[in-house]
Amino acid sequence: MKAIVFFCFRPPKEIFDFAKLLKNNEYDIFVSINDNKYIIPEYDKKSINVIRLDDLIVKQSGYFNSNWFIKDKVSSRDKAFYYFNKINHTDYKHIWFIEEDVFIPTPTTLSNIDHKYPEGDYMSNSYFIIDNDINNLNNFNNINNNCPFHEFNNDYTFFEGDIFKQNNLKQYFNFPWLKGMSCAIRVTKNFLNLIDKFAIKNKTLIMDEILYPTLALHNKLLIINPIELSPIVWRCKPTIGNYIEGYLYWNYNDINENYLFHPIKDLKIQNELRIKHKYISLPLPHVRKNMSKLIFY
Repeated sequence: MKAIVFFCFRPPKEIFDFAKLLKNNEYDIFVSINDNKYIIPEYDKKSINVIRLDDLIVKQSGYFNSNWFIKDKVSSRDKAFYYFNKINHTDYKHIWFIEEDVFIPTPTTLSNIDHKYPEGDYMSNSYFIIDNDINNLNNFNNINNNCPFHEFNNDYTFFEGDIFKQNNLKQYFNFPWLKGMSCAIRVTKNFLNLIDKFAIKNKTLIMDEILYPTLALHNKLLIINPIELSPIVWRCKPTIGNYIEGYLYWNYNDINENYLFHPIKDLKIQNELRIKHKYISLPLPHVRKNMSKLIFY
């Protein structure tokens, strides 16, 4: 058995509509919620499990601070990791943790990736590595830098160097250090156990994009970076006249049913793409009536 978990601040109805399509005998489905005061839309409680935990309880266990944009606070990802370490002890082979703005083209995209890559403790899109000196950015290399959609430049590299320093990695790890996007990752219980040990020891977590891959590396877990996750990027330069309007990062023709894509922040747009590409057999609810006004071809 495996699990799929969506990280959400305030999950809209669309996340539940699509999540329901993922539920089968192979996968349990979860939605982890950041804002505890949020009124959850109506959803199928038999198909989808909601993770909504008290922030103080989670924080007191050291599960906070992993989201760089809400420092010193508990995020939906912290709650999800706490939940699978402290509450739900199901022996899942793999657990997917996915931000809601990651576009999953079809209900079988994730299962196809799982069948193609049955092993691995930590799956992500790619990672940077610093191998001996944080101040020598010539050592800043990247695995999978030939994958499609990745674009790196000096400004981005220097920003990454600052991130390592600001998170005080020397306090926690010797070299090498890794950093990679964590918008969509697949992990095992071995990885989750390491997160729990880190939280217990340090009374906090640190930035997810640094902690997760570095922790996996230093504990000799199997890290894999399949091409299907290579479109998990911070941003992608669009082609004029062929991009998803207002979302800037993805060309319409880039969309491929075998890959995951980040970011597509409007979940209505995600549904429209599935319908337009005929990735689903029936229209999902909550789709705009006139899609042609929203998508350039």
